[in-house]
Amino acid sequence: MTVPFAEAVNVSKHFTTEPDFAEKIAIRLGAASPRRTVHALDGVDLSIAKGEVVGLVGESGCGKSTLGRVIAGMLPATEGEVKLNGQSRASLSGKAARHARLNTQIIFQDPMSSLNPRKKVTEIIGEAPLAHGLIRRGEKEALVTRLLETVGLDPSMRDRYPHQFSGGQRQRLGIARALAVNPQFLVCDESIAALDISIQAQVLNLFIRLKDEFDLTYLFISHDLSVVHHISDRVVIMYLGRIVESGPTAAIFAEPNHPYTAALLSEVPRIDRRHRAFSPVKGEIPSPLAPPPGCHFHPRCPFAMDRCRTERPALRDLGARRHSACHLNDMGERPRFTQTDTMGV
Repeated sequence: MTVPFAEAVNVSKHFTTEPDFAEKIAIRLGAASPRRTVHALDGVDLSIAKGEVVGLVGESGCGKSTLGRVIAGMLPATEGEVKLNGQSRASLSGKAARHARLNTQIIFQDPMSSLNPRKKVTEIIGEAPLAHGLIRRGEKEALVTRLLETVGLDPSMRDRYPHQFSGGQRQRLGIARALAVNPQFLVCDESIAALDISIQAQVLNLFIRLKDEFDLTYLFISHDLSVVHHISDRVVIMYLGRIVESGPTAAIFAEPNHPYTAALLSEVPRIDRRHRAFSPVKGEIPSPLAPPPGCHFHPRCPFAMDRCRTERPALRDLGARRHSACHLNDMGERPRFTQTDTMGV
């Protein structure tokens, strides 16, 4: 089998919260526990092939961005490991670790907060390759000019500051900065969510062009299913820190296997369903401070059984590169969901 380009193996990530003033008093009185743990990721397995675009989808707070940051090396995993070309990231050191850091870049949701407002474009884009010895000082201006042209910006703008650009232009600057160190893998964390719809389409088409031009691999994190449908080769659905379903984009959108996936897809705007009343998934996503036992989705699932409330479903191989974590797959007959279903959940 081909070794995955990037892989998360049984990755969990927990954050421990510090008590506030009132909680400290309650702790002294014995009325509260001293620390609370946020279970952001819970035993996640994800592999990404070279040249693949994987769309990572889920509700806010499900752990998408945390997983992206763990894979990119910005956050350490609490449990499990991240592998790059079959090698554990934690085992890398020296030049190998430096190469892995440069080889994986992340593009953030808000370009204004991710760009240094005190630096001009020339420094923002040219600083990293110069610091890492990828270019000489005399080559910086030529590199910045070439990258600005690559992302569709006028090179004469290189002496401007970030606040002098529009939101779409700033996101292009963020992309140019990421490309400056010659990465092979981009983690795009809601990279077009903060942009206007018309600008989203332009930046999305830019991502598609750059993938072919630079032979890139993407982990494209988004809550927008239409965007993921457009750009992704494979879709991964997350819910409360766990992957519940994955598979080729066309197959997932045509015939979802997991009830949560079906619920998400049932609310994608479509012309042939314009007269249908909007019916969101019932209930609130549980708190990651106290996730429910068994299947995390069972409090909101209309098909939940007693087994779902106590036993965590394994992410099963369904064939045709599809995986799903649902106890319904163990039944002789199970509900079949399509994009036109009204889930009633």
